[in-house]
Amino acid sequence: MNKDPSRLANMLGALATGLSDRIHAAVEHRTSLRGEAAAALIVIGHAPGLSIDQLGKVSGLSHPGAVRLVDRLVAAGFAQRTPAASDRRAIALHLTAAGETERAAILEGRRAAIESVLSHVSLADRAALERLVETMLASMPSDATSAMSVCRLCNQDACADCPMDAFGTLCPRA
Repeated sequence: MNKDPSRLANMLGALATGLSDRIHAAVEHRTSLRGEAAAALIVIGHAPGLSIDQLGKVSGLSHPGAVRLVDRLVAAGFAQRTPAASDRRAIALHLTAAGETERAAILEGRRAAIESVLSHVSLADRAALERLVETMLASMPSDATSAMSVCRLCNQDACADCPMDAFGTLCPRA
């Protein structure tokens, strides 16, 4: 082990950057959506009924920015606005069938990009890495919104016992 503690931080930063670049390239290869639009499909699919305000907070967008993002998703046929179940004046966001299909393509691109790096890691090391990553992930959010923000491109179906569950949920049906 190297005695310079900044080496690990530097390598971890490089890994995060490299993985992020690979994920974004894989997503862009599988969909016409870019940036936060792709993440918004994942978030809306994870928490059907989410409000525009909640989506904006998760995405780090202003309310007008979130409205424009939702307008683009609706115009593309990927999302729909419906009256919220709890407050008929509020808007709830849901994916259309086309949105679900696009969401699945985005998640598959993300999985393939990450697996291309993980394929070089032994099964024994993967088990250790999973424990370490879970510990680090659990330290990142402070509430349900920030937890969803961290996981805005995650496949919740692949993550039983998600470390983010401890922070609650934005899902209106929960």
